[in-house]
Amino acid sequence: MAFRRDVPTAAVEGYGHMEQYFRDVRAFFEVLGVRFSIPEYGVSLRPIGGQALFSNANSYLLSDDSSYPFYLWQPTWLGRFYVDPSTVPNGVDATDCPMGEARLLAFVWPWLGFNDAYLGDAAEPECWFGVCDPCPADPQERAYDTAEKIFQYFRLERTRENEFDGWTTGGFRGAAMGCDLTGHWYLRRVPLSQLTSYHEIETNIVAPLGTKFHELSKTAPRTRPAEATPVDPRRARNGDAPVGAYST
Repeated sequence: MAFRRDVPTAAVEGYGHMEQYFRDVRAFFEVLGVRFSIPEYGVSLRPIGGQALFSNANSYLLSDDSSYPFYLWQPTWLGRFYVDPSTVPNGVDATDCPMGEARLLAFVWPWLGFNDAYLGDAAEPECWFGVCDPCPADPQERAYDTAEKIFQYFRLERTRENEFDGWTTGGFRGAAMGCDLTGHWYLRRVPLSQLTSYHEIETNIVAPLGTKFHELSKTAPRTRPAEATPVDPRRARNGDAPVGAYST
């Protein structure tokens, strides 16, 4: 047997729904891009990684060395990271900003709410967003490379520590979570059903994220000497799709 009789017909209908979902994801991030560019809550934010979104499904290989099982071909997680452009050295793209300069990363991750190996299914599709002060072993590491580690290795259930003022908080635990990051993260989760208008996006994402980023930017330590040289912009991978699966 190759195809079950009812699957191709159902796939056509399902594909149409998913196409609409991904259109909404694109529109959502376009709205965020405009709103984050305005420092209304004390800071403006610029995306890293060019136009590429981080995804937990970017491979359709059928061989044994495929990065993901076949049932993860359809991405359930998508995401984007942001830096404060005022911390980016002159002549360096935001993607290549050394983490010793950037200090903080903001993130926004829509999730379909199911099929994650490290997290129980959610009641409905969600958006995870927050701010972190990740400290890689090399403070000259590019913001993009640090973001890639967070997206790939972040484990909510293993690193959460507290709940405060609506934020779940925790710490990166280096080798214990599979990479070299230390530092802290702050996370909120909101159902996608509460992000259906500009007002809801502003109230539930833009305002709390911008306010938290601005608050933390006042206390986040610098992790490199002031005289260190910025990352060579020739190392840029603008637009590259990230490698590796994300799971919480």
